[in-house]
Amino acid sequence: MLRLAKKGKYRAGANHPRWKGGRCARNGYVEVLLQADDPFFPMAVANHYVREHRLVMARYLGRNLLPKELVHHLNGIRNDNRLENLELVSLPNHSRSHYELLKEVRLLRQQVRELTMAFQFIERGITKQVGITVTKKTNGQP
Repeated sequence: MLRLAKKGKYRAGANHPRWKGGRCARNGYVEVLLQADDPFFPMAVANHYVREHRLVMARYLGRNLLPKELVHHLNGIRNDNRLENLELVSLPNHSRSHYELLKEVRLLRQQVRELTMAFQFIERGITKQVGITVTKKTNGQP
C-alpha cells in the first residue's frame, strides 16, 4: 500500500517503498538510473535511464557510446551484462550476425524435419519386419 507524502503526493525515487536502487528490467534488458552529474548521463534517454549493457561497455571504453554503436550480447541473454559477454558492433555487422544466425536456425530446422521423416520411415520398416504394432500416446491417453 502506498503512503501519501505531504501535500497529497506519492513518494518517488528513494523515498518510495518499492525503490530498487534505480535498476529495473524492461523488455528483458536491465536499465540503470543515472544522475545528471554522471559522465555517462548523455547516453540516458528522457527518463534518465540507460541500458546497463551500454553503460558497462561505455565504462570499459572510458567514453560515451554513439547512438549508432550497438552492444551485442554474445550469448543472446539480454540481462547477462558481464563484459566478456558483450561486443561493440556497428548496425550492419549486428544485422549480418543475426541474419547468419537465422540462416543457421532454418538449416537446423530442415535437418530436424528430414531426420524425423527418416526415423519414422525406419520405425515403420522395423515394425513391419518384426510384426508388431506401435501405438502412440496422446495427452496421456492410450
